[in-house]
Amino acid sequence: MPSLDSIITFSTLAALVQFGIIISVILRVMLTRHPPGSAFAWILITTLLPYFGFILYLLFGERPIGQLRATRFRKHLAHLKELSRQKLTPTGPLPRHLARHRTLIHLATRMGNLPVTSGTEIRLLSSSDDTFAAIISDIEAACSSIDMEFYIWHPGGEADKVAASLLKAHERGVRVRILVDDFGSRAFLKSDTCRAFRNAGIEVAKAMPMRLLHFFGLQRVDLRLHRKTIIIDNEIGYTGSLNMIDPHTYDAARTVGPWVDAMVRLTGPAVQSLRATFLIDWAIQPDGDPSDLERVHSVPPIPQLGTATIVTVPSGPYGQKDPNLYLLLDTINAARFNITITTPYFVPNEGLATALLSAAYRGVKIRLIVPANADSKAVTWAARRYFDDMLSAGVEVLLYNGGLLHTKSISVDDEYAVFGTVNFDNRSIHLNFEMMLLIFDACFIHDLKKLHDSYAEQCSRLDPETWYRRPVSERLKEGACYLISPLL
Repeated sequence: MPSLDSIITFSTLAALVQFGIIISVILRVMLTRHPPGSAFAWILITTLLPYFGFILYLLFGERPIGQLRATRFRKHLAHLKELSRQKLTPTGPLPRHLARHRTLIHLATRMGNLPVTSGTEIRLLSSSDDTFAAIISDIEAACSSIDMEFYIWHPGGEADKVAASLLKAHERGVRVRILVDDFGSRAFLKSDTCRAFRNAGIEVAKAMPMRLLHFFGLQRVDLRLHRKTIIIDNEIGYTGSLNMIDPHTYDAARTVGPWVDAMVRLTGPAVQSLRATFLIDWAIQPDGDPSDLERVHSVPPIPQLGTATIVTVPSGPYGQKDPNLYLLLDTINAARFNITITTPYFVPNEGLATALLSAAYRGVKIRLIVPANADSKAVTWAARRYFDDMLSAGVEVLLYNGGLLHTKSISVDDEYAVFGTVNFDNRSIHLNFEMMLLIFDACFIHDLKKLHDSYAEQCSRLDPETWYRRPVSERLKEGACYLISPLL
């Protein structure tokens, strides 16, 4: 039986360790740029439950991407600055129709560290069927290289047809590289398709491998690669909301209906920005090739093939800035007449919510199109918590009934658009590796408006009077999910 002295000694040491943990977390939180509410929550949980709070803070309190990635990313910044100096667009002042948007364009180029490009041909692919057909056709015509990165790659249906075309392309000498998120594509990484790729010599890499603790090079466990990008022969690019899944056979389709996505197909100068982003993503992974960083700023002559002016804005947990938060805020604040937003997950932070309300109060007509039911019940209820304020400000809220509307897009004043992978939630804005395009092109904006109108036709409009009379039980669910919304 331990003596009284040993018990007192042990208790004293335990108290000192707990005190040290609490003080270290408090000091770390004070020195790190956390929102006040988040900072207070971390201090409170660590004070009440020191060991549990300390472990939680190590796992989720900050956004470390790991020492290896951080080192390679610092190297990449120098190469991005080289790329930003490339003349991907004619020198001289902005065209007259863009001059009014020069501050928004300037912000986008600074946030993304990528140049404004003109002369790109952009085509909106408004359905998954059209997208898969175009991708397979371009893969079949590929001559030298195919690079792909996706959050979710799930075998089955159309994804298997893409896989078959990739194997054939590799057989004829095309270099194929595939980067997939370790969590989102976990089924693919264990699948026969992945084994077939690797056996054939196709390069497959995992982004952000899941680790609970990795003391030598700590990384946060829930940081995810959420981009969906394809670059073919360094001349053709795709990005948007579509994962490499068949929207009709994917597991979530059984509960919420088919996923409804849109992508863009690019040819011309803007493809080089997609290429640079992929090369960096590939190089900073543990099994990636860092020598690719040397080629990021090596840009061959690029013919101008279209009329679109585009700025690519990648974002991720690798700095203090949240580039796409700045882009979305400035996009909303610059609106004069109308805004249409489509997003599967509408759980905005206070800054975005306030920007939307401010735009509505100053007379901007806002149309918010979201799924009637998302694939997460918590997200669905948390989103509804925002509807009271939106409706009272005059925002038109439309609930899409044709499946899980997954397209992430904003059109403003029928003049420009923001399109890509970012959802209106904390995870996309603050944690994930994402990509958005700021697009100025009359034909594209016309096509996007038609797509938005087609979505609206399959929606039910939320009636304010009916909404305000909803049961208290629903309000309680909304409030509970709203409290955990920063985690969604």
